[in-house]
Amino acid sequence: MSRRALVGAPAVVVAAALAVVIWFLVAGNVGDPTPVTAPPITSEPTATTGTTAETSVTTATHAKEEEAGGDGDAEAPPTEPAAEPTGAEDTEEAPEEESSEEEPVQSGDVVELELSEGTEARFSIYEDLRGEPFTVVGVTTEVVGRVRVDPSDLSRSQMGQILINARTFATDSGNRDRAIRGPILAAEQHEFITFSPTGITGLSGAAEAGREYSFSVAGDLTVREITRPVTFTVVARWDADGRLQGSASTTVLRSDFELGVPSVPFVANVADEVGLELAFIAAPAGLG
Repeated sequence: MSRRALVGAPAVVVAAALAVVIWFLVAGNVGDPTPVTAPPITSEPTATTGTTAETSVTTATHAKEEEAGGDGDAEAPPTEPAAEPTGAEDTEEAPEEESSEEEPVQSGDVVELELSEGTEARFSIYEDLRGEPFTVVGVTTEVVGRVRVDPSDLSRSQMGQILINARTFATDSGNRDRAIRGPILAAEQHEFITFSPTGITGLSGAAEAGREYSFSVAGDLTVREITRPVTFTVVARWDADGRLQGSASTTVLRSDFELGVPSVPFVANVADEVGLELAFIAAPAGLG
């Protein structure tokens, strides 16, 4: 091997290493996180089924009355004078009818909660770092979302879309953070990771202060415009001050979301499984 080749080989290695460093620095540069508010809850509560049924019955009754009027039954008006002697009684009964109609509205004071200070979204993934097993943990507090709870009937609980800002994940390494924000999550182009709930199972009964509830929340998780169905296992506690706190966790595969990891000399055997966790505190809207 010529002397020029011996000198050139290390130079190529150094140049390649320098290129990787520059790439990490440039690719990991993202804009400031965009301030957002929690999306509104748009799904209808299950209790509206009964209201819909009552509305349809009322509509049908009006339809029959209109048909009767259309047949030209002119004798119906004379029956009104016969009811005049009892007009006072009818007037007294009206308030009772109104109060009975208001009861379903007042039952179960529904409260809307927002994710508040103390909420964290985390991911964890295994890798070999410089020949040693290591679990990477990334954390962000830039999470927004809403939940609607009927303390008298938890089965009517609803969740809105959860937004997590991908630009703000932080680990124990600045270089790793840049890799996550840049080539892995492409956070400059895809700023938010979203979870859109589709159903809650295993939650029922009335809320009791201090009691823990275990249930599941299914939904669609979107990362870099790739959406996959996932189910979170949730443990939550209803506090006496009206706050809801707990954690939700699940495991997903990097490959399902096409999340590749850049090749780095001192990192190997990066796992496909990624643990996701949301440690949450939800407070009444406006008090978080």
